[in-house]
Parts: sequence; C-alpha cells; structure tokens
Amino acid sequence: MGPPPDKALTGMAAFFIHHWLGILTLLVVLFTLPIVGCPLLMATHVPALQSLSGLVFRFYGEPVCHQMPTRSLFLFGYQMTVCARCFAIYFSFLAGCVLFAFVRTRLKIWNIVYYILLCVPMGIDGTTQLLGIAIPRGIGPGWQLIWTVESTNELRIITGAIFGLASALFVLPYLQEIFNGDEQVPVKKEAPSGTGKEPAK
Repeated sequence: MGPPPDKALTGMAAFFIHHWLGILTLLVVLFTLPIVGCPLLMATHVPALQSLSGLVFRFYGEPVCHQMPTRSLFLFGYQMTVCARCFAIYFSFLAGCVLFAFVRTRLKIWNIVYYILLCVPMGIDGTTQLLGIAIPRGIGPGWQLIWTVESTNELRIITGAIFGLASALFVLPYLQEIFNGDEQVPVKKEAPSGTGKEPAK
C-alpha cells in the first residue's frame, strides 16, 4: 500500500522546491533539442524519421515562430525549426540556466532598468525591421556604415542571445527567492525555559 495522497503530494512539492532549477533546465533542454534535431533527422534520409521531423517542424510554427526561411539557419542543408533570433534566444536562455547553477548563491536580484537596457538592441533591430526603417546594420570595406531595412542573421543571433541570457539571469534569481528564500533566513534559537541562559551564538 502506497503513502497517503496528501503525503505523496507533499513529497512531490518538496522535491520540486529543492530541484526546481534542474527541472526547469531539463524542460528547456527538451524544448531546444528539436530545434537542431529536426535537421539531423532530415539528413538521415530515412522516410519515417523525415516524417517525424516534419511533424515536429509544424509544432514549432505559429505562434512559436514565423519560420521564414530567409531569416532562419540551416544545418546539413535543412532549415531549423525556428528562426535565427528564436534559436539564439532559446539556447542562450538554456546557457543562462546552466550558468545560474554555478552562481545562484552569489547572483542577487538586479534592477529591472539593466534588464530593459539589455532588451533594447533586440527591440531596435526587430522593430525597425518590422516598420521598414533603415538603420546602420553593418560596416563596409571603407568603414562606411551600411544602412538596411532588413536585419541579418548575425544581428538576429547577437541581439537574441543578449535578450535570452539577460532574461534567464533576471528571472531565475526571483524564482530562487520564491522557492528557496526561506532557507536563507537564519532561525533564532530559543533558550530552554527556566535556564535563564542566552542561546548559543
């Protein structure tokens, strides 16, 4: 006979609270692996695996990503399941989860102003492209600025990576505070009644 339902739920909750970062990282891994896995399946030229890749590819379509070929990366000649910017966001967020595991005791909650500043490059690159506004997006051979409306995959990767890593390192300290904040509060020891002695320091 198994444990009572309430005890089992309490145990599951306790496990989640103590291992929330590992669980979150695993979920992000499971979400990001198909991004590069689908082109690998297509490259096998095995019909069954290619059919599976097609199903997964459609799963990552709207509303997850527009999947425009001109704004996407290719692996072994096959398109990844998301565009270059989304690829950079998801994988840099995963990198942030891994990095946070090593700095979680030292990295504190930081001001949202810094996070907003790190979001600005992607905001400018994406918004100007959407609105058809030309901005400098490169440097020519003579060090002249190259003004274009359409962004490049290099810029999409750079701005997406900054946003993804910043998002992870901004959000995770808050989750740390929620799940493990009580463990950081020292508990004052009370002296035994009637002894008249102060608790040990």
